[in-house]
Amino acid sequence: MTVRIEKIDAASPDPKVLEQAARLIARGEVVVCPTDTGYAFSANALDTRAVAKVFHLKGRSYANPIHVAVNSIEEAGKYAYVDEAARQLAVRFLPGALTLVLPKREIIPPMLVAGLDTIGIRVPDNRVMLNLAEMTGRPLTTTSANISGRPTPYAAEEVVEQLGETIQDVALILDQGTLARRELSTIVDLAASPPQLIRQGRVSWLEVRDVLKRLQGST
Repeated sequence: MTVRIEKIDAASPDPKVLEQAARLIARGEVVVCPTDTGYAFSANALDTRAVAKVFHLKGRSYANPIHVAVNSIEEAGKYAYVDEAARQLAVRFLPGALTLVLPKREIIPPMLVAGLDTIGIRVPDNRVMLNLAEMTGRPLTTTSANISGRPTPYAAEEVVEQLGETIQDVALILDQGTLARRELSTIVDLAASPPQLIRQGRVSWLEVRDVLKRLQGST
């Protein structure tokens, strides 16, 4: 099986290529997009059919929620209830490898979040992903473009190899070349009281706690 692959520059993404990807996402298609933590399946997170395609491509259980990417913490406020803790962490760490779990708004389909009342939101440190999120005006799924249980892909060729015949369900791959192999994002649950570390990744939990403690001390 073949798949459309478009080369894209990390520092200066071609607007025409991004517009092509944005149109496909608007039509409910899945695009493989580079992020700061590997390649990801990017689809309109508000479109349940598109989300179902992502679950199918990964062979992922519907009991396992999918996080989304937006282009700013302000944009996140359309899809989640963003408090001062989230805003302060965004100032310190975003764009970057930090996922904030926040209470979701009603617009978020239950399928995306396994029926939970929270959603994980990222502002990735990758211009391609940020520009695409801005152009679509939608939260984009940001789950890694691998088969569940297999390694995160850091090159377009790895995505094609892993997916095999199901690559036909991917409308387009935005190929930024081989990405740096970095730790995944740190996941912090701000809906819990007190906030909880769900996964330690590239951003230090100690630094996150320091921001939260300073905020608590100022109230």
